[in-house]
Amino acid sequence: MSNVQFRLNIVLFFIMTVLFFISISAFDPFISSYARDLGISPVLIGNIMGVTGLASMFVRFPVGIFSDLLNKRRLFIQIGLLVTVAGWIIAFINPNATTLYLAKFLDGITGATWVLYTVMFASYFSINNSAKAVAFLALADYVGASMGSIIGGIVANNYGYSYSFLVAVFAAAIALVLTFFLKEKKVEKQGVKHEMKKIIFEQITDKNLWFLSLMAIIALMASFGMRVTFTPLIARDLGANAITLSWLSNVFLIAGGLASWLSGVFLYKKIGLVNTAIIGSFLQFIIAVLTPFAPNITILFCLQAFSGIAFALNFTVLLSLSIINVPEHKQSTRMGLFQSLFSFGMFFGPVLMGILTELFSRSLSFLVIGILSAISGVLMKIFIKTKGDSSLRDDVNYNNEIGSSINMQQK
Repeated sequence: MSNVQFRLNIVLFFIMTVLFFISISAFDPFISSYARDLGISPVLIGNIMGVTGLASMFVRFPVGIFSDLLNKRRLFIQIGLLVTVAGWIIAFINPNATTLYLAKFLDGITGATWVLYTVMFASYFSINNSAKAVAFLALADYVGASMGSIIGGIVANNYGYSYSFLVAVFAAAIALVLTFFLKEKKVEKQGVKHEMKKIIFEQITDKNLWFLSLMAIIALMASFGMRVTFTPLIARDLGANAITLSWLSNVFLIAGGLASWLSGVFLYKKIGLVNTAIIGSFLQFIIAVLTPFAPNITILFCLQAFSGIAFALNFTVLLSLSIINVPEHKQSTRMGLFQSLFSFGMFFGPVLMGILTELFSRSLSFLVIGILSAISGVLMKIFIKTKGDSSLRDDVNYNNEIGSSINMQQK
């Protein structure tokens, strides 16, 4: 691949990924509030918000397998974008509990293709630079989600919550067009053809991957249960309008993006990869305990910012550990399994908090999520060990050594 083609692919892919995240997040700050305005109960709101994770949980792994098998990642990305266009057009035309549930379910199918974005983008780089590629693409997540929230907030405030669905539709349609200009790197088969059954079995029986997935499940339970679903309801009770709700989401994303950048250039080297994730887990515990008692919108914004930092410190580490030093022909399958497993957190977080809110109180639901976050920090401290000094001296050592230096010690 020529230098010009390489740079073109990187630019196109980044823009396409930003649009992808706009298409699956432009409506997120408003869905729970809109659903409550439609008279939907907290339990059903939790299920609507969580069904995205349920769909992703069952779709991500098969998508990873078949894209590896067919060696066609771009095709599955295109199908995902078409699905989200269809889902949100239906919800816009006839908004109710059923169509919102359907649209969020289809949104989960679209989100499942994120595994292919990650692996396809990493394929443009050498294996030693795959961690940097993942971190760089994570920036598109924050940029796209922030832009989606801003644009969606403006549209929702001026025209109504349901019009934010059209922001998702247009973003997905533009991203779909861009995919046709993107050059896909085909994985060259070296020697004998790798048997897919062997690769699948290898990933399913990898205890390290299951442990990382469990930690990611807890991180996403906190993010989707709090930020996406029930924190906006607290903001509404404090008098927030659509613009305020969009910026509440943006504060989380902006703070998280800055924390991700700071982790890569400073924290990983100074305190170590694992310690960074542990700090994020315990910070999330503190935020979860305090959030339902926020006395005003300003304090809620501050708590939301720290929540974004906590999530970024934790989840970015887990995402990087899942793919580093994995051969290209196994990456989609491995990432597909990892993302399928952690999607359970996207589903169960809102559902659990909805049930606890309905049966007990909203503050208890936040407390339970916080306790689970603290437990994940303890588990990482016990079971993830690094060889020698926990600090990583420079980016080269980080990229070359992370895969071999992290040793999951399962009991």
